[in-house]
Amino acid sequence: MARHNGDLYRMFQSFYHEHVQMNRDETKRNANVVRDVVEKILEYVNGLDSRFQKEPEQVGSFHSFTKVSGADEFDYSILFNTGMEHSWSDLNQPALYAVDAKHRIVKSAVPLRILPMKYTLKTHNRGPNSMSENGCLVPLTFKRHFRQLVLKAVDYLTKNSKINQTVIVKPLSDSPAVTITVKQRGRDELNVDLAPMINTRLPFKDEFGWPNHRAQWPAIEKNQQLKHIKVNLVTSDRLYWKLSFAICERELLVDIDRDGSGTCRRRSLRIMKRLRELFWCSDQDDRDGLTSYHLKNLLFYECERLPNDYQIFGKSFLFVIFIFKGEPV
Repeated sequence: MARHNGDLYRMFQSFYHEHVQMNRDETKRNANVVRDVVEKILEYVNGLDSRFQKEPEQVGSFHSFTKVSGADEFDYSILFNTGMEHSWSDLNQPALYAVDAKHRIVKSAVPLRILPMKYTLKTHNRGPNSMSENGCLVPLTFKRHFRQLVLKAVDYLTKNSKINQTVIVKPLSDSPAVTITVKQRGRDELNVDLAPMINTRLPFKDEFGWPNHRAQWPAIEKNQQLKHIKVNLVTSDRLYWKLSFAICERELLVDIDRDGSGTCRRRSLRIMKRLRELFWCSDQDDRDGLTSYHLKNLLFYECERLPNDYQIFGKSFLFVIFIFKGEPV
């Protein structure tokens, strides 16, 4: 049995080094380019509207060390301060607005429906940069405002030779983020998602069932850290807000193998993501079928189910290799 496990472990490590691990020099170079561009954009955005913090939260797969294929996609959450102390009572207040045929936000005599996992947000937002309608902050208006600030920042930085790269701000999509593309001469294009996030810092609710207080993973100290981070809001669609746990998820992943006991939780996730790209969903859009988000939550579930290091060490890579061997490589 020990010899069989050793063979599987060698397969695990071989596949990881050949198909998952990214080029270190390229990764460092791309990360430095993106960091410089993002810092300059957000500093300018903050000067135009100081409610947007200029220090972003580094989220997503690259910043949680679970990126695969190449360092060409980067995610940031940009916290927006409303000037209010928020509570759950500020959510799902009657929202008297709608979107018309020309995609404009207009007043409505009929409030929006209350939907599961989608929210409206009461606010005191006023003034020339108000993004509210009838006392509620409107996601579409909010995202449009942020994109306009990013456009102004890119225009200023380009005209004044503050950045050396060509930066393109993409049209708005269903994603919560405003996406920019950084074009490098003779190198890969870099896509950067800047997701404006309402800094509500709402406490966790028992009905979430997470963090699972009965689970032995994560540790008590990590659970306390997650409770301190709390819950924020991002644009889910044009009219509703969505709860965001992106910062909490990053904190679960960045030091998931920190104990140095030889666990391979993060590597297991990265291998599954690479298998998804190569075999499971190679001909699908990223949003169709099995997603990286599903795999990340599968890892969290397995860590709760198998909280001890010796369990994860053995069963995590055995699970991945079992799936891998079933594929027509």
